[in-house]
Amino acid sequence: MDDFDMGLLDDNTYKVSVLRQKMLGIAPVFMYRIPKVSDADDEYLANEWNLRKPLQQCSLRIERRGDVLLVVFTYKNEGSPPKLFAVSKILLDDYDLSHFVQPVGDSSRYFAIRVTDEKEGREAVIGLGFREREEAADFSQCLINFNSAIFKERLARGAEMAHQ
Repeated sequence: MDDFDMGLLDDNTYKVSVLRQKMLGIAPVFMYRIPKVSDADDEYLANEWNLRKPLQQCSLRIERRGDVLLVVFTYKNEGSPPKLFAVSKILLDDYDLSHFVQPVGDSSRYFAIRVTDEKEGREAVIGLGFREREEAADFSQCLINFNSAIFKERLARGAEMAHQ
């Protein structure tokens, strides 16, 4: 699979010292421009997106690098190499998982996902859609597994530090 510049996560020292684990790959997935929710307690609804006209059709790759989960979206135009569309960098230090990915309230195949542009210092929430419910379920399960693994690892580190 192609590698793309992941900003600080592609520092040579970091690449050598941190295990990289590919957790999931799905193609195609669909990216959507979505309206902002007015209140943080409001939920996103896929019916409010223009589902017939996705922003981009992409391939999704989920990769764990240390304590960070990367959700990488790439696309390919005919006759050209794959290009990076967006990256969601999930780090559970300051936020819980719902800050980064939220299921929509009216479908099991769509999610709102926070993507970042590390170089420009910007972030946005865009829509993510899957063709099949099974693919969406695999995506959700991958996020749950990551969240659970991080919790267990931090618990183990805390117990180890307490015994020292």
